[in-house]
Amino acid sequence: MFRHLSLIFVFLMFGFLANSQEGFRVILSSGKNYKKTEKGYFELKNGTPLSKKDQIEVLPNGLVILMDSEGRLLEIELEGQYNMATLDLKELYPPSELIYTEWEKFYNPKRNLEAWPPNEYAKEPSNFVDLHLNFPSSTEVYGRYIQLDWADIQDQYQVRFWNEYDQVFETHDVNSTHFSIDLLSNSLAFKGLFGVEVFAKNSKRSTGVYFLDKLSPPDKELLDQALHTFPEEGTMLTDLTKAIMFENRGLFADAATAYQNLIKQYGDLMIPFYQSYLDRFGY
Repeated sequence: MFRHLSLIFVFLMFGFLANSQEGFRVILSSGKNYKKTEKGYFELKNGTPLSKKDQIEVLPNGLVILMDSEGRLLEIELEGQYNMATLDLKELYPPSELIYTEWEKFYNPKRNLEAWPPNEYAKEPSNFVDLHLNFPSSTEVYGRYIQLDWADIQDQYQVRFWNEYDQVFETHDVNSTHFSIDLLSNSLAFKGLFGVEVFAKNSKRSTGVYFLDKLSPPDKELLDQALHTFPEEGTMLTDLTKAIMFENRGLFADAATAYQNLIKQYGDLMIPFYQSYLDRFGY
């Protein structure tokens, strides 16, 4: 009986390993890189699925990061052609179910903007610049710092904090279109919920009030546990994965902050992720 169970286990393991190398997904493609199929060449985009029949071509100064079905990541920086069926897997990162789940959810086809129905109420092009914050609505928050960002309408701005009684309890005059909120500051440390608004002082325009609700202790502990699976000293990949985890969980203020921090730390390579985040909400 034990021998039969052992054989079943061996077959299952062989099946699992075979399936794990069936295909990859492109996590990031920087520069002009291409996917070659029987139908010809196609530019390699972030999120592109690849099968064993495919071949990719990495051009000079290009970078491609792939993920297999075990959540293992592989960086390809050398110029050349690579067959998916014979790809050297020795340099893969350790497997991670968390990484696989988060990136598959992030690149779910339902989130592809091209698949969204056309907006029948789209406005005609104009010079009008909407004033809104860099997240779509009131949201829960996880981290200590939240980076606010808004479009420049050539005005002077005031950041206002509101309490639950619709009263402004703190204001900050700013000369830029950025403002960092410290959730552990004296005025916010003991507030579980508060509103934030950006007001244009000359034109009297407003973003409206967005309420930020600190994550409940049980939910925060669960997210802490998930994030602790990454090394304390993050890499570009781990930091980027954390950003998409925030977005996947609807923590949009944290996601916007994380994308902006990625751009500061790793440069223009991260701009497409922040821009696609803004595009998803019509900004």
